[in-house]
Amino acid sequence: MNGDTLILGLNPTWQRLFLVDEFRPGEVNRLSKVEEFASGKGINCARILRKLGGDFMLAHFLGGERSVSICDEIAAAGIRQVPIWIGDSTRLCTTIISKGDTTELIEPSPQITEAENKDFSQTIGEVWNDVLNIVLCGSFPSGFQKEILSQQNLTGKRLFIDAVDGIDTWLEQGVELLKINLDEYCKLLQRYGIPQITSSPQFWKMTASTLLDRLPIRHLVVTDEDALVHAFYRLEGKFMGIELQPPQIKVVNDIGAGDAFLAGWLSADFLNLPINHCLAKATAVSVARCEVDRPWNLDISRVSALETELLSQIVKMTD
Repeated sequence: MNGDTLILGLNPTWQRLFLVDEFRPGEVNRLSKVEEFASGKGINCARILRKLGGDFMLAHFLGGERSVSICDEIAAAGIRQVPIWIGDSTRLCTTIISKGDTTELIEPSPQITEAENKDFSQTIGEVWNDVLNIVLCGSFPSGFQKEILSQQNLTGKRLFIDAVDGIDTWLEQGVELLKINLDEYCKLLQRYGIPQITSSPQFWKMTASTLLDRLPIRHLVVTDEDALVHAFYRLEGKFMGIELQPPQIKVVNDIGAGDAFLAGWLSADFLNLPINHCLAKATAVSVARCEVDRPWNLDISRVSALETELLSQIVKMTD
């Protein structure tokens, strides 16, 4: 699988996971289990992509006491990383899981200084020419100068984006994949002035075709938790849409389900598989991730079985 891939997970977190039988706000809650580990969209995607056999580099800002633990965990997972060290502390994310419900408490992002932006620009510049695939995962930390990315030479690069803010310049230059959830999709539609009549049976066709007319997006994928996954593209100039219903499962931990989806799509894309297979693989990985406590406990045999099952269930969207 491609070694010429750079994952930009610029806003990592240190994850504290609290498991409680029944969470009662405003009361004393005794935890049945506590876990801590490195997380964030880039790290979550990277862990699973590595589990699937991917070879790549992960770039992220790291600072404070938590950064050492994050760096050590990523190295132990066999992931090549490009850390940019900062003075502010990497944020902490506290997640409470109770009866399948997830409540997240996320600290503010660290503040990136002018000097740290320059360090990032120099560090990324040293590896940029050696990579073909650029994967952008999640939000940017405070103070990050987004123009550093938009000014990079994209000739011959393939862009995969799982984000919605600060990405317009890249979208307008052309991306291989834009993978977002439904809330982010509606936010993007609003930003581009595309009407949203969600009650209309033509909602998906009208909005997605308009978006693909305006922006050079090769594959547009919209997820919505356990509801239908929609994927849109053009085939010989004709607008196409397919959809897939994820299976009902017992959710153990759904943190990073979207990040797992992206990792699954990347692994299929790097094998030059067609879009149906990319969608089935991505959905299978996302579902299997939700069945285990941590991303690196992903059951590859379960992914394979789900992928075979889901591939036959993909349908073309009708007018």
